[in-house]
Amino acid sequence: MSPGRRGAVVGALLAALVVRSAGAQCPDGSPPPCARPARPAASAPPPSERDRARTFLVLPFRNLSRLAEHQWLVEASPTMLADALGQWTEVSVVPDERLYPALRRHGLQPGGLMDLPRLRPVAAETGGWTAVTGEVIVVGDHLQVSARAFDLVTQRLVARTTLEVRATEDVRGAYERIATVLLHAAGLESAAADLATATTRSLDAYRAYLRGMAHLNRAEYRQARAALLEAAGIDSTFAQAYAKLAEVSLLAFAVLDPDHPAYGYAERAAALSNRLPPRAALHVRALRSLLNADFTLARVALAGLVGQDSNDVDALEPLASLEFLDPLLVATPTGERRRGSLNAATRLSRRVLDLDPTRHGAYQGLVVIYSLAGGQPPGAVAGYRRELPRPVRSSVRAWCSCDFELAGRAAGSDGDSTPALPLAGPDRILVPLLRDSLELVSLDSLAAIPAESLAASRARARAAARAWAQRWLVAGPAEAEAHRMMARVLELDGNDEAALRELGIADSLGVEAEGESVAARRMILLGKLGRFDDARRIADSLWRASYFGGELFATVPVMTEAYAWATNLFAAAGDFVRVRAALAAFSARLSLRLEPARAYAATIAVLSGSESGPVAPIVLPDGLRLAVREALRAEQARAPGDPLLGAWLRILPATPPNR
Repeated sequence: MSPGRRGAVVGALLAALVVRSAGAQCPDGSPPPCARPARPAASAPPPSERDRARTFLVLPFRNLSRLAEHQWLVEASPTMLADALGQWTEVSVVPDERLYPALRRHGLQPGGLMDLPRLRPVAAETGGWTAVTGEVIVVGDHLQVSARAFDLVTQRLVARTTLEVRATEDVRGAYERIATVLLHAAGLESAAADLATATTRSLDAYRAYLRGMAHLNRAEYRQARAALLEAAGIDSTFAQAYAKLAEVSLLAFAVLDPDHPAYGYAERAAALSNRLPPRAALHVRALRSLLNADFTLARVALAGLVGQDSNDVDALEPLASLEFLDPLLVATPTGERRRGSLNAATRLSRRVLDLDPTRHGAYQGLVVIYSLAGGQPPGAVAGYRRELPRPVRSSVRAWCSCDFELAGRAAGSDGDSTPALPLAGPDRILVPLLRDSLELVSLDSLAAIPAESLAASRARARAAARAWAQRWLVAGPAEAEAHRMMARVLELDGNDEAALRELGIADSLGVEAEGESVAARRMILLGKLGRFDDARRIADSLWRASYFGGELFATVPVMTEAYAWATNLFAAAGDFVRVRAALAAFSARLSLRLEPARAYAATIAVLSGSESGPVAPIVLPDGLRLAVREALRAEQARAPGDPLLGAWLRILPATPPNR
């Protein structure tokens, strides 16, 4: 994915972590484990002249006319040349995600004059030994594009060309001819580039796609989706546009809906992937497999890409997500383990940040994983002993099982506990703990861990999550998603006032990810702070806007939490019209999978905040629970006989327990 991405759903992911104390830091300010000082790498000799001629470092062109209408060509020039050259397996082009970080590390400004000697270490780092520079300038009613190619070892000019097109023409024709000159200089005398075939024959579609990519790089997801939809609408055979649409659609929890258009985008991109260069096609197919929870196929594809190029950030990033998501249990000499490794996920995410510090989405993965180990709901991952039946239509649903809060024990009307979902859910529920590294402990074994040991493990994980969130804020202080995630970490720490302030900053900057409503989170924070009237006003507005409802509120922990808070706020205020509607809708959704009695019991156990769910409890303030109890008593006296309200009243103690 492009810089700044990996959203709230897939979003995720860092190496085995050894934390000496809750506040430990490395000398560079990063969370442990601290990296050892790097030894200077032995300088390897450059490849042969023939091989150097076939590895291109295409630099951003310069806009000499400085006209705004041609500024897009500065960054679009290397993209177009890479697309045109990428059709040929005999040559390689340094991708943007490696080019721009390398230029920054060596103090080179994209779009400026490039000094050849200073490009030599960039070539050694990226493997692009033939530097391509160029300029665009307006001459009368024509656009003139010039390009030169240099061998960075000898600094010899190996190719040059200048082409003109009318300002009203499709400028890609000039770049096709430039690419053809470069191919001939590389020894492919009979080759001819065809940029339109490699991407789209519509310039309007291509420019909309480039706009979408620019928005994605700035984490402007809604604008990115609009531009990419425009590109796909103009050209229904534009494979790249569909692939990026699938990526950006992963940023909403609605992707759990099997009818979400993201699946169609991914399928369409995969169907058109034969139009793409081989590596790009493999990327698209891997994304389709990952999105559809076909983890084995995705693992084969991504491992192959990384095996070919260990610095392929576009493969490393989804591979980190795969390690986070993959729930298959595999046999080991001592039993079984989950194939997806959280330690591998975190290690890969750190590798992504090392290769490209602009990929701030990797921070989100790290924060998510350590928050999960710190106790943030659902606080566990799924494990399956069999391949998931096809199609699953959601890698995230497979990972989280999305029924954890119902997989515990729901209190029955007689006070006994019965399994809420005896036949549903994963084969094992595994709880991540941070010890010397991230470990997965079976939920059944959690009770055997001493309370102080469990608390220390979760405190270490919260400290790691907080440290990564702080690093993200340093790297992207104006990024709304960084502030939103810091708010979640602070809330997990119990610092609700600070969390509310961070959430306000995020809202003022404009949260683009759609995984969770900012208003719903503000409602919860206000409720935790005892500001029930303010929280209820938000619940009212969410209810009027039809925010509550649908399957996701009965299966996704964060949405279930919002639903529970709103229901309790309505109950405390005596608004039992909404309370009955909320309980009925929730139990009706559960009745699709459970017999009615168990659906009622699970509804009350979850929405009342009774902590019956051991994995993802919804803990409500004692003051709110007491207010709800008194309101329920009054309502039962006024209109007795409601089984759901009666069950809810029976599980609320007259005196709140010490928490």
